[in-house]
Amino acid sequence: MLAEQENKVIGMIYEAALNPVLWQEVLAEIVDFTRSSTAIFTATDQLSPNYDFLFTHNIAPESMRAYQDEQVKVLDMRLHAPYWAEKALGDTVLNTFAHYAAMPEETDEFLFYQKCAKPTNVSHVAAVILERSAYSWAVFAVHRAPQLNEYTEQEEKILKRLGVHLRRALQIYRQMIILKEDRDNIYQVLNNFKIGVVLINQDYHLCYSNSIVKEIFEKKSILELDRNNSLKTLKIFQEKLNQLIRSALFEGDDLKNEAGGILALYDDNNSLMLSILPFSETEAQYHQKQAIIFVTQTNQPQYLAKDYLIQKYKLAKRELEVCDLFVNGLSLEQIAEHMNITYGSIRVYIKNIFAKTGCTSQTELMQLLMGVTLEFEHI
Repeated sequence: MLAEQENKVIGMIYEAALNPVLWQEVLAEIVDFTRSSTAIFTATDQLSPNYDFLFTHNIAPESMRAYQDEQVKVLDMRLHAPYWAEKALGDTVLNTFAHYAAMPEETDEFLFYQKCAKPTNVSHVAAVILERSAYSWAVFAVHRAPQLNEYTEQEEKILKRLGVHLRRALQIYRQMIILKEDRDNIYQVLNNFKIGVVLINQDYHLCYSNSIVKEIFEKKSILELDRNNSLKTLKIFQEKLNQLIRSALFEGDDLKNEAGGILALYDDNNSLMLSILPFSETEAQYHQKQAIIFVTQTNQPQYLAKDYLIQKYKLAKRELEVCDLFVNGLSLEQIAEHMNITYGSIRVYIKNIFAKTGCTSQTELMQLLMGVTLEFEHI
């Protein structure tokens, strides 16, 4: 009887992969099969939010409303991801939320319990991990009420077997999404760019990133996503980044100000250049204000637009040489050694460059120079 019901569930899973409206029936069948109270099937991808989905069975509306909040979805991902640290894809975890209720009120555990577990009256959980990376995960879980028994090893094995088919269904589901999208839509175009591209919506959340930016998020510590799906950078650059995004979304009252702008991000190991501009999808069904951000990696040699610097700031030949070495990462001491002059002479050059460009610090000068390199024209 159990084998027959399990085969029935597997068949339903593949039907739902092609027709998502059937997932509700699949979840109800698995809840009955595992003698559970509720079930949830969810995927969260911070870098490709269009792939996100959430299907549930018998979960309270209050919990559902909370889980639709992007903060709670990412909270769930980050709170429970550590449980899978020693697990491979397709493995299962048995857990209970009961102890979350006793945690301090400011903790993530207590917040998750209050918003999601308590309204639905669940404590015991059996879950199978279907996908996992730094910015995404997919999981299927069933839950039981506190008065019911915890899940057994036998029931864990059943869920693990179903997980094989759920992972395949997830892949099919995403391929179906791609096939349904217009091959000529703007995202296809942007994904072919040779530089990084990010779209930020009017809620300041990332709504698209191409493959180059995804690699940057994975490798670079100076630009990443926070739990609200908003761009996060080093503290010294964050306010300026937010200001440029706001201006690109035309949220300022002063219409004389330019929309967007240029921002250089860097630390001791990495550097990025951002060009932040207004963006509009003219063919979009529902028009929303968006900002587009072009991201270029600047750890390769930089070539200054010297004619522009001469014309704009009247820099002399030796001053240009100092700028060229400075933008490529040399310290003032290293520049002095390279140019075979004293450190005091370099300080004089820097003082003159500051006066001509209006910069008041080496940080401002670096930002200005990285905005006029020739690898990519940031406008």
